[in-house]
Amino acid sequence: MILEKIVNLIETQASLVLMISSEEERAERLVATAAREVFGESADMYMWSCLKGLTKGEEALDGLDPVAALGSFVKTRDDYPLLFKDLHLLLTDNPPLIRQLKDASRVLRQRKKAVFFVCPHLRLPDELYSIFKVMEIPLPRYEELSMLLDACIALEPKAESLKASVTDTLRGEMVRAAQGFTANEAVEAFRGALIDQEEVSSHAVDLVLREKQALVDKGGVLEFVNQETDTWEIGGLENLRKWLDERGRAFSPEAAEHGLTPPKGILAMGVSGCGKSLCVKAIASYWKLPLLRLDMGRIYDGLAGPPEEAMRKAIVTSEAVAPCVLWIDEIEAGIANQNKKAGGGEEARVLAQFLTWMQEKTAPVFVGATANEVEVLPPEVLRKGRFDELFYVGLPVHEERKHILSIHMKKRKIDPEQFDMEYLAESTEGLNGAEIEEGVVSAIYASMSGNTELTEHMLANCFRNIVPLSRTMRERIEKIEAWARDRAMKASLDEFDRSS
Repeated sequence: MILEKIVNLIETQASLVLMISSEEERAERLVATAAREVFGESADMYMWSCLKGLTKGEEALDGLDPVAALGSFVKTRDDYPLLFKDLHLLLTDNPPLIRQLKDASRVLRQRKKAVFFVCPHLRLPDELYSIFKVMEIPLPRYEELSMLLDACIALEPKAESLKASVTDTLRGEMVRAAQGFTANEAVEAFRGALIDQEEVSSHAVDLVLREKQALVDKGGVLEFVNQETDTWEIGGLENLRKWLDERGRAFSPEAAEHGLTPPKGILAMGVSGCGKSLCVKAIASYWKLPLLRLDMGRIYDGLAGPPEEAMRKAIVTSEAVAPCVLWIDEIEAGIANQNKKAGGGEEARVLAQFLTWMQEKTAPVFVGATANEVEVLPPEVLRKGRFDELFYVGLPVHEERKHILSIHMKKRKIDPEQFDMEYLAESTEGLNGAEIEEGVVSAIYASMSGNTELTEHMLANCFRNIVPLSRTMRERIEKIEAWARDRAMKASLDEFDRSS
């Protein structure tokens, strides 16, 4: 697909093309292949870098001055393309180069002659945007990664036994584990997983996944979240679970055959401590998909680059890892509200970038966002087309509290069957999930310090000693419930009926 685009740009006489990619070698291979497709197998291409100047193959043509090199290239008789490196390092306070780019664009448009500039990010002076075509080089897709895996296997000393051990299932797992890597990163991960091995196994897949986790975490904006289980370990929320069940096969090839597109995502809003974040984690486990967490605070701290560039990298990486779940916790803290949007600036641009992607994305990235103060989000975030559904997660009802109690007791090697769970569920009236967990932990500590057996009365006393959020923030919770009553789907079966 990307090769076809480059060929089309050469044939349609695109003069200046900015290729956004950190993979210079891959961009070089793509442009060279495109040149051969357009001009024949004997075609070559020109290159310029701040170290070698203008070259054609092994032949040096001009010096290190980019202005002179562009002038020389424009005068060459053949129409082979030029791959120009290091442009992003040269444009600051360089009027002659900007002028030369403008003049070269006008001349090159008259011929089937193009200059491809490869840069890691989009950053041009305002006056150049109109004369550049901008294309992003996507990370390698499944087919390319599969070919890279074959190439890595062929280079191993025990290539024959490795090749014989690669089943279709293992190949798929290896390739999917490498999705999100650049070509070079995938090769390094494959080689590291295959070194001194006689067969490709699940252990090799795990090694590639470890490399992926390190790569995603290194970016500073996305975090690869390890999932310990693939079950629904959450109390209640049956409406949400039913919604997920109905869409669980949306990422399968069968769904694609029926023209079904994967769901875009959900926004879980409601009372703090009631499991909104846990819901997103449970979705990834339930659907057996990788979970990536987007830290919106780091979008703006500058450590991952300008905010728009940081958001772009996060989107590109999540789409490359897809199918996956992208978790955005407390989205209202990072997405501009109406006041910020009206003021313009980077918050407004990041908001526009995010909303456009949510509306138009085709990659199977399921966005699981949470919000405590959903009313501060601009309306365009909440409307259909961005998120498939808005779920309200409120205080757990009786049966849900009993389920939550069982989960936390089993996690701590306590058998719920030995306790009066109805009595304990009554004792947790008004507590959220986090407070119930804290009560269980406190009771266990009390029994250990007193060297006594844990009883339901000890548990009930610890629950009663908790001052719940539902009491300290009663007015706030009532306001949230009133807002959600007619605007959101209930995650639980009867949350709004508990007072009746």
